[in-house]
Amino acid sequence: MDGSISVLVVDDHPLFRRGVSMFLESAPEVRVVGEAGDGDRALSILQENPVDVVLLDLQMPGKSGIEVAAQIRKNRPDVKVLVLTTFSSLDLVVPALKAGASGYVLKDASPLELLAAIKAVASGGRYLDEDVAAKLLDQMGGGESKQPPPALSKPPDVLNVLTPREIEVLKLIAGGLENREIARRLYLSEKTVKTHVANILQKLGVKSRTQAAVWALQRGLV
Repeated sequence: MDGSISVLVVDDHPLFRRGVSMFLESAPEVRVVGEAGDGDRALSILQENPVDVVLLDLQMPGKSGIEVAAQIRKNRPDVKVLVLTTFSSLDLVVPALKAGASGYVLKDASPLELLAAIKAVASGGRYLDEDVAAKLLDQMGGGESKQPPPALSKPPDVLNVLTPREIEVLKLIAGGLENREIARRLYLSEKTVKTHVANILQKLGVKSRTQAAVWALQRGLV
């Protein structure tokens, strides 16, 4: 093993599948171990090859991507699943994450974003497309969907970015609370909360509370 991330690309569109594989093959940190056009072929390849990340479409002939993700979690829990699909509907996002997917990326993502997502899930983290993360935040804030958001695990390096108090504040921002409510919840002055929020935005390199909330959701803080 050379230390690279071994990836299996699963998509029923040959041209798209080959294009993704060609890009990944050009990245020194990634090694494409195979391609599959359906779920059964993907599971067969997994039985025969060491794979770190399965790049998985959701809508394919035969088994759906959600069914394949669930089978991978059952039979190969060491393998990470990163969904790569056209659809951002929560009717697909939530079941995919519950089935065991560690990340969810849309097909209009840039190649570099896809590479970042692969690295994130391969290292044990989570990655959510910003549009998908925003929809989950809307749902958490009382949107029409009654399905609860999936629980995401906190990545190990998050404490290197923010202080424990800033993490508490960020979680409450992601929960939709305003500064006055955060101050009351944490027994702080509103001025102190404003300072924490400013520090959070600066450290994360984002411009708004919404972007900070999406950052938190993408990395499993919420």
